[in-house]
Amino acid sequence: MPVGNGDPTKPDTRSPLVETSIETLSTVGRPMPIDQLARTVMHVGADAAHVAARALTPLLEQDVRLTRVEAGHWALASWTHGTVFVDEAEFVVFDVETNGGRGGRHRVIEIGALRLIGGKVIDHYSSLVRLPRRVSRFVTRYTGITNEMLTDAPPIETVLEDFRVFQASSTLVAHNLPADLAYLNNEALWADRPLFPGDGIDTMELSATLMPKREGNSLAAALAAAGIQDAPSHRALEDARVTAELFLFLLQRLPDKKASVATLRTTAANGGPEGRLPRRSRELARWASRSLPPAPGVYMFRDSDAQTLYVGKTVSLQKRVRSHFTDSTGFIRRRDGMLDRITSIDWEPTGSELRALVREAELIETLAPEYNIQRQRRPGRRFICLGPANAALINTASEVREGTETYVGPFPTTRDALLAANTARRIFGLPTRKSPDQSVAGWRRDGAIAFLGKGRKAAQAVISQAPSHADQRRDILRRIRRVRIVRTPIRGGPGANPALVVTSGAVPGAVELARIDDGLITAIASLTHPKKRELRETLRNLQEAPMRSSSTTTNEQHIVLSWLHAHMDTPEILAWDNTLSKDFVDLAWQRLLTIAATES
Repeated sequence: MPVGNGDPTKPDTRSPLVETSIETLSTVGRPMPIDQLARTVMHVGADAAHVAARALTPLLEQDVRLTRVEAGHWALASWTHGTVFVDEAEFVVFDVETNGGRGGRHRVIEIGALRLIGGKVIDHYSSLVRLPRRVSRFVTRYTGITNEMLTDAPPIETVLEDFRVFQASSTLVAHNLPADLAYLNNEALWADRPLFPGDGIDTMELSATLMPKREGNSLAAALAAAGIQDAPSHRALEDARVTAELFLFLLQRLPDKKASVATLRTTAANGGPEGRLPRRSRELARWASRSLPPAPGVYMFRDSDAQTLYVGKTVSLQKRVRSHFTDSTGFIRRRDGMLDRITSIDWEPTGSELRALVREAELIETLAPEYNIQRQRRPGRRFICLGPANAALINTASEVREGTETYVGPFPTTRDALLAANTARRIFGLPTRKSPDQSVAGWRRDGAIAFLGKGRKAAQAVISQAPSHADQRRDILRRIRRVRIVRTPIRGGPGANPALVVTSGAVPGAVELARIDDGLITAIASLTHPKKRELRETLRNLQEAPMRSSSTTTNEQHIVLSWLHAHMDTPEILAWDNTLSKDFVDLAWQRLLTIAATES
C-alpha cells in the first residue's frame, strides 16, 4: 500500500495542447514567449498568434509542470530549480519494478522513491500496484513480489497520481532514467494521465562522467565502483535507497562543490551515450529517449516559426527520432543547417505502420518540408495489365498507371505474374502483339480479369452468364477446370479480393480495422476494448463504405500496395468476405483477441 505524504488529487483529462507545450519547451531548452509557444503548439500564423495565446494561457496556468518566469514567457517548472544550488535543491530518487516486457500496459508492479534535500532523506513513497492478471513465477523469484501481495494494492491510475503529487516541484533521479520513465509514461498513456517530465538526472550517465573507469553501466557496477557495500535487491524502495546513496556519492565528486542543478544536468549529459556528439544533437537525442513512446507514428521537425523542416514515419518514434541525432551515417550532415533550426518536434501516434506510411505521405504533400528527399521507388514487375476489349493485350507491369488498361495485382512474385498472364492468354484466347486482330469479346476479357484477380470460381461465374456463344463458353469453362494451379494476387490490390487489415489502434487499448479495395484504404474503424457484437456491426459499416477513386490517390495506392506485398504472409491481413459469414467474423475476432493479448 502507499506510504508517504500527500493526498492524491483527482486527475484532469490530459490536454494535448499542454502536453505539446511541455514537449516543445523540453526540446527548445529555454523559456518561450506565449505568442511563439502558441504558434508552435496550435500551428497558426503570426496573425492569429494572439488569439491562440489567449486560449492556451489558461490551460498552462492549471498545470503544475509549467510556470511563468517573466512577462509573457513560459518555462518548465523544473527549470526554476536549475539556478538552485545542488545542496539546496529537492530531488526525488525513484525506482520501478515491472512484470517484464516493454510494450503494452500493466507492466509496473511497484514504485518506490525518496525525497532528498541537502543530502538528507526527508520523506519516502512506496506502493505496490494491483494487476488484472497474475505475476509470472520468474518475476516472483526475481523480486519476491507475489500475486497475494498485489491483491489489495491500488490500481495504476491511483499510484501514478500519488507519485505525481509526491514528486511535484522536485527533480527526478533514477539509474537509467529513460527506462524507468518509459515504463511510467507508458502506463500514463494507457491511463490517459499526464506524462512525467524527462529532464531529470540519470545516475548511469552521471557515473559515466565522474567514474569513467567503472566496469559496466548497471547499478550494481556503479555501486561497486563507488565502494558502496549495498547491492540492488529488486524491490523499488530499497533500490531507490541504494541509488540515492550512489547519487550522494557522485555529488561529492563534482568538481564544483557549489554547482547548480543546471550544471549537474550538463555534467550528466556529458556521460551519456551521445556524449561525443555536438551539443544540439545530444540535447535532441536525450529528449527523444526520455519523451517519445516506442510506438508507430509520424514526426515533424519544426523551426521557431512553426514551419515544418522534415517529416518522417517509424514503427518506434522513440528509437527513430533519437537515431537521427546519433546516426553515424550522417542523416543530419546530409541536411545542412537543419540541426540548428530545429526548435520543436511534433509527433502523432498512428497505431499501425500502414497508417504511418499513408500519414507521412499526406503530410509531405501538404507541408512540403524542405529537407525531405524524394524517394525512388524500386520497380517490380508484379502487376498484370490488360488492355481494353478493342486492344486486349496482356502484359506484366511494374506499377499501376492511369489509362484505359485494367490492372490486377500485385502478385507475390514476378514469376507468379508471368505465369498467371500466360495462363489467362491461353484460356481466354487473348491476342499477342503479332495477332492481326487484337480485339476480343467483352465477356472473354471480363472472364480473364475475374480469373486473374479472384480465381477459378469467379471466372466460371462470368463466363457462364455470357449472353451467347454456347460452344465457346463450354470450351473456356473446360479449359478453366483443367488448370492445375491458379495463381492469384495479394488480396486488397486492384482486381483482387478486398482485404481487412486488423492492427493496434492509435491510442492505447484501441484496435484498428481497415478495409482495402483496389489498393486504397476504403474505410477505417477503431474499437476500444471491443466486444464481439460491436465487431459485426463495425464490419457491416466497413462493408457499406463507398469505393474511392484512385485518380487522385496514386501516391497512396503505391504506398498501400507496397505495404500489402511486404506483409502478404502476416496474420494482420485477412481476405474480405462480402457475406460477413460467421467464419469471417470469428477469424477477425481471433485477430482482435491476439492484439489485445499482446498489448495487455
